[in-house]
Amino acid sequence: MPPPSDPSSPSSKLRFPPAKLLLIYPITLLTGSLFSVLSPVAQRPLSDDPDVTSAPLNYFARKDNIFNIFFVKIGWIWFTLAFGALILSYTPSPDRGRRQAQALSRYALATLVWYLVTQWFFGPAIIDRSFVITGGRCEDALAELHAAESEKGVVGARVDDFGTYLTATACKAAGGEWSGGHDVSGHVFMLVLVTAVLGFEAVGVMMQGDGEATATAPDADANEKTKTGVEVESGNEIRTWTLRFVAGIIGLGGWMLLMTAIWFHTWLEKANGLLISLGAIYVIYFLPRRMVEWRNIVGIPGV
Repeated sequence: MPPPSDPSSPSSKLRFPPAKLLLIYPITLLTGSLFSVLSPVAQRPLSDDPDVTSAPLNYFARKDNIFNIFFVKIGWIWFTLAFGALILSYTPSPDRGRRQAQALSRYALATLVWYLVTQWFFGPAIIDRSFVITGGRCEDALAELHAAESEKGVVGARVDDFGTYLTATACKAAGGEWSGGHDVSGHVFMLVLVTAVLGFEAVGVMMQGDGEATATAPDADANEKTKTGVEVESGNEIRTWTLRFVAGIIGLGGWMLLMTAIWFHTWLEKANGLLISLGAIYVIYFLPRRMVEWRNIVGIPGV
C-alpha cells in the first residue's frame, strides 16, 4: 500500500478536499443575486448619505460599513497573517522545511495573481484595463476637465487620455465616478481566492496533525517520548488557536461575499470575478495533483 503522504494513494485522495466543495461559491453568488432581485428591500435606491430617505435599510449595502473598510479593503493583510500563522503551526517533522517552502510558493502565486488582477499589470491592473476596454471612464472628472478646457483653455494632458488610462482608485481620488464599463468584481475575486486558499491550507494543517502529532518511534526511550509528548501538546494548542483564527476569517469572508452578491455589481461582473479566482485556485491546488513536476514546486497542503 502506498504511504499516506503519496498523492496517488486512495487514502490521500479521500482526505483532499474535493473540487465539488468549490460549488459553495457559485451557490453563494446565486443566492445573493436572487435576493437582490426578489427582495423589496434590495430594490431601494442606494445612497451613502445617511440623511437621504432612499438610503439602504441594510447596513451592509453601504460601502462604508466597518467590515468593508477594515476587513475587505485590507483583506490581503488579514490573508497574509492567517497564512503565516498556518505555516508556523506546521507539525514538527523531518520534512517540515520542505512543506513550509512549498506553502510559501503557493502564497506567492496567490499574491501574484491578486496583485496583477487588482493592483498593477504593467500599468493599470487587469480589472481596470478590462473596465476601460469595455467603455468605462472617469465621468465626473472628465466633465470637469472638459469645462476647464472650454472656459479657461487649460493646456496639458489630453482629456481622452485622462479618461482612458486613469485607474479606479485614482479616479475616486480625483473626485470622479468610475462608470460605463464592465466592472469585474474585485471583491468577489479576492474573497473567493482568500477563503478557498485558507480553507485548503487549513485542511493541510489538520492532515499533518492527524498523521504526525502523536507519532513517535517504536523504540524511542522514555525521555524522548516525554519530550515529544510535550512538543505535541504545545503544537496542538497553537494549531487549535490558529485554525480558529483562520475559520473566523473564512467565515467573515463568506458573509461578505454574500453581501457583495446581494448589494453590488451585475451578475456577469460577479461571475467573472469568480471565474478568475477559480482559475487561480485550480492552478495552485488541483493542477499539482495531476502534474508531478508542478507538485514538486508548489506541493500539496498536508503532503
